[in-house]
Amino acid sequence: MCVTAGLSAVSPQVHHQYHFVYDLRNMTEAQKYCRERYTDLATIGNMEEVKILKDMAATSQFFWIGLCDDDRKSWKWSLSDTSFYRYGETEFRKWLPGQPVHYDHGQHCTGVDDGGLWNDHDCKARFKSVCMDVRGKKIK
Repeated sequence: MCVTAGLSAVSPQVHHQYHFVYDLRNMTEAQKYCRERYTDLATIGNMEEVKILKDMAATSQFFWIGLCDDDRKSWKWSLSDTSFYRYGETEFRKWLPGQPVHYDHGQHCTGVDDGGLWNDHDCKARFKSVCMDVRGKKIK
């Protein structure tokens, strides 16, 4: 499962840079790795970001992103500080048709395929991951 984390408030000029990590990890390990080296697992808030990731994907692979489900079937980004997001970005989803479907089978974590579509998976599965680094001026 994802552990949510806050981020100090940043200005609207904030931007993030994606980093593809090709080592196989489960969701917990991937999130820990991303938080130690960058800011967190990737958040995707709009179609422009989907296109960026699609264009960056070098191979036909599946990568963890920071979207997780709690036991109430409520999908949330692991980076929980709402000041990071622009209007509507926390609710943006790009699921494969028919997904997510496996709430009752332990598929509480999300990955993105090379086409930019999302699928729910068991958090113990081992995949590559997409981290992001957040940059911007902090608001006092």
